[in-house]
Amino acid sequence: MSSCKMAVGHSQSTSARTKEHAACPKDLSVYNLMLRPAAARELLTTLAERGPVHWDPYVSAWLVCGAEEVSLVLANERFSSKRLNAGPDSRPPTGADESTMDAVVARMMLLRDGSEHLRLKRVARAVLSPQRIQALEPSMRELAAELLPLDRPGDLDFVAEVAKEFPLRVLGKLLGIDESDLDMVLAGSDAITAIVSGLDHTVDPEIHRRARTLYEYALRLVRERREKSGEDGISALVRAADEEGLDDVDTASNLVMLIASGHQTMPGFLSISMHNALTSQGTSAFEVDRALAQVTPSRFVGRVATADIEVGGCRIRAGDKVLVLLAAANWRSNSSGKGARHLAFGYGRHRCAGAAMAELEGSVMFERMAEAVHAGARLVGTGLEWNGDANLPSLTKLPIRIARSTAPLSDR
Repeated sequence: MSSCKMAVGHSQSTSARTKEHAACPKDLSVYNLMLRPAAARELLTTLAERGPVHWDPYVSAWLVCGAEEVSLVLANERFSSKRLNAGPDSRPPTGADESTMDAVVARMMLLRDGSEHLRLKRVARAVLSPQRIQALEPSMRELAAELLPLDRPGDLDFVAEVAKEFPLRVLGKLLGIDESDLDMVLAGSDAITAIVSGLDHTVDPEIHRRARTLYEYALRLVRERREKSGEDGISALVRAADEEGLDDVDTASNLVMLIASGHQTMPGFLSISMHNALTSQGTSAFEVDRALAQVTPSRFVGRVATADIEVGGCRIRAGDKVLVLLAAANWRSNSSGKGARHLAFGYGRHRCAGAAMAELEGSVMFERMAEAVHAGARLVGTGLEWNGDANLPSLTKLPIRIARSTAPLSDR
């Protein structure tokens, strides 16, 4: 089947392709990201090479692959982020009310548009201010050295002991969450991610139960910090939320979003980058911007068209679902040698509010990882195990052997 020609426009031309003519073959459906995670790069780059926009009949969504088209969709207000309640295929289950996790998720900044989104983003920035982020750097470096010790040779699972622990504990430090609560926070964050980020809307009651546990915990923290405010991130969030006139449900919902987004992408980013360094790229895998483009920790974001619009020569109708394939745009730009700025953090108003935090975490941890590789760290065993998440891929295990380091890389 033929793909769409490169074109971007707002009006409907007579030559614009419809779903029937823009459909991709089954072997290029993004559903394969769950079935064959190791083949993601081949799949998405092939899609992007065939054209900037395709209709995927197997997930009933438009796939936007070209960098120009990705930027257009993310910046255009005719594409809504309200995926849970926009369009016939995106409504919460019948009977949903404020007690459901779908209703809680719908209050998050991630799924709000226009002035609502900007209002919530101002609140989030109180937590993610440059001063607050920079103040964390010394503790980040101490934690990186603790989790990846170079003076004690031996084996460790990089995923479980480093890639997951580092962002979780940094997040706890930022927000002021007690370390004894972090296991519960992680379980709830995993559940929220399963509800929000996948290709399918999950109704698994156990996942929703764990997510609700985290939400109720966040609601309690919000109320406690209002009674007794401090210098921690949650206190800053509550003060900013009160200034904006948010109610407790909005505030707690967005605290949950900050928790989930604060560490869900980092385990995949760190584990895939470490594997790349140990198998092919060496320490060049630890250049942060390059790694963000190469890995693209969050591979896509969802939108719903609110009006008819032409993108990439294809006719997108109001109510159509759209998957904006950040990874495809990054990988296509990289392979073509264009050197375009990566889109790993999105674009426009919805560009990730925590981008600076993620960049600092990556820089600090990458320095430590580079020292380990330079000192002779190597993989133990063969074969890769993936988490099966189509959007937020990560290795589930990465056994490595640490060699003894006699001096930091900077001293050599």
